[in-house]
Amino acid sequence: MKRLHVIFLFVVMTVMCTLFCCGAYAAERDSISVNGHASAEVAPDMATLYGNLEKHAPAAETARENLAKEMAAFKHVLMGQMITGQDVQTVRYTLQPEYSYEKGKRRLTGYVARANYKVKIKDLEKLGTVIDKSIGCNFTVDRVEFGLNNRSLFENTLLEEAVANARSKAAVVARAGGRTLGHLIHASFGTVSNATRAVSRNMMAKSADMAAPEAASTELDPGVITVNANVDLEFALE
Repeated sequence: MKRLHVIFLFVVMTVMCTLFCCGAYAAERDSISVNGHASAEVAPDMATLYGNLEKHAPAAETARENLAKEMAAFKHVLMGQMITGQDVQTVRYTLQPEYSYEKGKRRLTGYVARANYKVKIKDLEKLGTVIDKSIGCNFTVDRVEFGLNNRSLFENTLLEEAVANARSKAAVVARAGGRTLGHLIHASFGTVSNATRAVSRNMMAKSADMAAPEAASTELDPGVITVNANVDLEFALE
């Protein structure tokens, strides 16, 4: 009797497992997963300037003091263009000894003080002026990144278009299978990418060499940047 009871329980569990698996499989067949994409080419309306100030001197205090003077001059240039506060960031500051090596021996030659900057320029018309005036402070430009002041505005618009694109695809597949599109079950939003475009120091140097008059002001062509949005959606089928 005990053995029959065990067999009975095993049969019941087997049937329940079969029904559950079939139900899960059927549920999977009652939905559709699609990917939606949208992109746009947008003209940049701001730039981020990356660069540094650097001073060498025999004594550490001299290097520090000379760099402090150039940092103050650089800040004055930015203030003259109404660039202040959170738009100016000192991302790194170092004061280190410098050595030379002769016949395997290390010799102290002096000190170098360096300050690395990240400057957000919200008005592109000021970019060339900032670069030109910074030369007087011995500011070295590493690169310029063009971007968007109101990036979220473009991102939200593109996400809406990507969702519409995904829904359109899902509706076509549903109609082809004799079904209709139901409610949204799951949504996953991909990152919006390529919202910046960088110009390196080498690229700017080549542009300067091609410029005609020596006294001409710096003009960079921001071009356009491509913004992409991707979504993964799952819809129920009715």
